[in-house]
Amino acid sequence: MDLVAIPALLARQSPPITSYPVDLYMQIPSFTSARITAYRFQHGRRYHAYQEGRYDLPNDEKEQERMELQYHALRLAFGDRLYLAPLDNKPATILDIGTGTGIWAIDVAESLPQTQVIGTDLSPIQPKWVPPNCKFEVDDAEQDWTFPTDHFDLVHTRIMNAFIQSWDHFMEQSFRHLKPGGWLECQELSVGVHSDDATLLDDSHIRTWCDNEEEAWNKIGLSVNLTGEQIRAWMEKAGFINIHVEKFKLPIGTWPADANLKEIGAIQFVAMMEGLQGLTIAPWVRHLGWKEEDVELYIEKVKSEWKHKSIHTYFPL
Repeated sequence: MDLVAIPALLARQSPPITSYPVDLYMQIPSFTSARITAYRFQHGRRYHAYQEGRYDLPNDEKEQERMELQYHALRLAFGDRLYLAPLDNKPATILDIGTGTGIWAIDVAESLPQTQVIGTDLSPIQPKWVPPNCKFEVDDAEQDWTFPTDHFDLVHTRIMNAFIQSWDHFMEQSFRHLKPGGWLECQELSVGVHSDDATLLDDSHIRTWCDNEEEAWNKIGLSVNLTGEQIRAWMEKAGFINIHVEKFKLPIGTWPADANLKEIGAIQFVAMMEGLQGLTIAPWVRHLGWKEEDVELYIEKVKSEWKHKSIHTYFPL
């Protein structure tokens, strides 16, 4: 099946990782305010305060652990590459939209010490000590960007399908703020899992979970099932050229025979076991009308199925 990380690379018009000595790390000034950090607590989880309600996933420590596990699984899936765009060795500026814990931005900043890397997110959950060429800002990528035009060499997103409502607007803004010849790389996946050997039944709890996730996000104008072809069309409409779609598999569990995919699957399995509640509780309660206790019970049924090695599923990237 087409399980892929879709770095859809849009052209507009990795060097070895170097570790910084500890004394070259810098503490970024606090950009937080009481309004931004007045987090909302619901369903036993913590949610962002800035632009409250724009994003239905939590931002607490448990969710951060899930995001970092998924980051490592994706990096392995991409052959330990941080990005697939054919950048030269000295890009000046890179923008990471929806930076989350900031781990990707920090790793890129370490690998490209001459490059300014900016990560934006609704939640100020990134570490305070970062490489001197990395900084984070609290921002809503769906609003008009305040960055200079013709500024970035690379705009990067990863799994933003649960946040971006207007991909047309996002592509237009990316095009406007990229330098001529710059690249946009969108690494997106579909929550609707695939199985190549029919081991996932149509009436399974996993399949229903996938369907309910899509229905819940649809209620607020989002889709968690995106394809490379959709992203390509949005990019073309915005004016991008040299568009490439690459596909990867993100297995869930240790069922693959291939050693690399098995390792990826093991990490993604832990991410799902630890993070399934956060991925489910708010969308189903807020938009599908489920009771919290019913969601919790259903989550356990989904987890139980995913623990069976006889079920061979993966997310299409």
